[in-house]
Amino acid sequence: MPHSGRGTPPFDETTIAAGETAVRILCPDAAVVRTSLIIGDGNSEHERVVHALAAKEREGALFTDDIRCPIHVADLASGLWKLAVSNEAGVFHLAGADALSRYSLGVLIARRDGISPSLLPAGRRADTRLPGALDVRIDSHATEDRLGIKLRGAR
Repeated sequence: MPHSGRGTPPFDETTIAAGETAVRILCPDAAVVRTSLIIGDGNSEHERVVHALAAKEREGALFTDDIRCPIHVADLASGLWKLAVSNEAGVFHLAGADALSRYSLGVLIARRDGISPSLLPAGRRADTRLPGALDVRIDSHATEDRLGIKLRGAR
């Protein structure tokens, strides 16, 4: 979820890791899926934030140093479906092929939607007190090979 520099992220790495461990212990046949920012065709949380920031309806900034691998909701749904109907177990990565900052993703969304990127405020998460890793790249190649899928990048 995009952060405006206020508040805290909904989950931290420790909580996520503990949840994954619990699932794998309690249900060894389970598939654990790691994903990234989810984008779509205009109504994802990140897309709404980009529009609100550009329209000055929301305070904050898109971070230039917060790197993620955004995935389109249709690609995520397709990968999840493929995984659900398989007998695969373990940890799977379903994320987009492009590693982008939240700001760079915002610029792509703005251009796609006819908004001037100059309206997007930029900031550095390292200058805030928000916890968590700045660079969370997820490599989905092994999952793509196992499931026979190809995940698009945000570009």
